[in-house]
Amino acid sequence: MPQLAVRTRSGRVESLHDGYICVADSDNNIIYSIGDPNAGIYLRSSGKPIYAVAYVNSGLIEKYNISLKELAIMCSSHQGQAFHRKIILSILHKIGLTEKDLDCGHKYPESQKVHDALVMLCKRPDPIFSNCSGKHAGFLALCRFYNYPVKNYTKPEHPVNQLINKTMAELLECNENEVIYGKDGCTLPTYFLTMQQAAWLYARLAHGYEGNRKYKDCFGLIQSAMLKYPRVIRGSGTFCTDLINYSDGRVIGKIGAEGVYCLSIPEKRLGVSIKMSDGHPWSSFPVAVRILEELEILDAATVKKLEKWSLPAVKDDKGNTVGYIHPTFSLIENTYSKYKPGDIYP
Repeated sequence: MPQLAVRTRSGRVESLHDGYICVADSDNNIIYSIGDPNAGIYLRSSGKPIYAVAYVNSGLIEKYNISLKELAIMCSSHQGQAFHRKIILSILHKIGLTEKDLDCGHKYPESQKVHDALVMLCKRPDPIFSNCSGKHAGFLALCRFYNYPVKNYTKPEHPVNQLINKTMAELLECNENEVIYGKDGCTLPTYFLTMQQAAWLYARLAHGYEGNRKYKDCFGLIQSAMLKYPRVIRGSGTFCTDLINYSDGRVIGKIGAEGVYCLSIPEKRLGVSIKMSDGHPWSSFPVAVRILEELEILDAATVKKLEKWSLPAVKDDKGNTVGYIHPTFSLIENTYSKYKPGDIYP
């Protein structure tokens, strides 16, 4: 597997981060790739903006007067902050349900401040704190719209998940029996795609209203929601939010899990999928920034603003910087590094 980044300590390579990259356009053409574009990945949370196609297509946005901010939270991997939870409660109120109907588990929020506050209170987090509760609110809204039972909505055989399966098959232009899924961390299904398929779907999101395939209007509205409310998508001081803000909306980035990261580039109507084989999320961030540099989406000044993510620091227990995670590939030239642990990093 190609080596995309290295982690250094005191000037030497300590760890290696291998992975795959695929860049595709909205006609499913591969523009660039490093590694096998047919390699399979679970979309994990990178699938959330794709599943949102089913919400928009259904008519529930209009029926329940769902705002762009509420659509954005349905696409999010939020940090469980108060404003995130308030938006989800608003959706649940509109569809006649409560947070007790959320079935996404009792996961601690990803905001360290909110996490610590819950610990101080000796309180177990309610499901609304889960970074997937916005997606679950979207699935519940589908249940209410189609009069599906709310009970057991996370089970693969539930009609709401059969609807998502059908939507995914239509998006991938394949038969429903060809759609492969597994169980995500939040207990809803997650879909198993090739790197090329993931990049293609994100290119469709990039093309938005100007696309030429089914669901282009759905992708257009989803793009609008994500670009208008970047803080909702993740949270202040996170890569997903900073990337939209500092690029002035030229890029939408969406974290998955286990080293998956996807990019939508409206300006060039391209989609990008990244998979780091060791599942390390931080190593995918500098890889994403390097790709955007090479595609001439981010200039040097913007990369500097994103330095926390483009060159993540490795720190000791006192907070001193002792190394970095360096991207070590060229997408355009299709080259990658072959460092070994212990090598001196230039």
